[in-house]
Amino acid sequence: MTSTKPQWKKRVDIFRYIYSTNMFEQISADEIKKNAFENHLFDVDQMKVIEYFADHREEITKQIKDNLAEGWTLERIPQVDKAVLMTAYAEFKTLSIERKIVIDQAIVTTKHFADPSSTKYINAILDKIIK
Repeated sequence: MTSTKPQWKKRVDIFRYIYSTNMFEQISADEIKKNAFENHLFDVDQMKVIEYFADHREEITKQIKDNLAEGWTLERIPQVDKAVLMTAYAEFKTLSIERKIVIDQAIVTTKHFADPSSTKYINAILDKIIK
């Protein structure tokens, strides 16, 4: 499916999908990919990001957890912020997009959908995990 959506809108669609799947921790990687494919909502690049997220969810979660500031736990991070972090990480790992652009777009997404004060720690975590 070819999409003419602006790139940021595509990122938001992925972010929303990842956010919704994170609400169901027991959902399998196969179910995540199957649901995304069956709904025909995503183009090829978006599916690459979703498939990477589905197949590497534990690795992504560990990366985030291992790079939290001292005294922070993963449970303390709002679900919206986790979805922003996971989306940015998966996008960087699968698409040929510069690190700076991925981080900047994650910050824009955070400003639209999360608490604006989250931008500082999201930026700091992404700076550490996106290499």
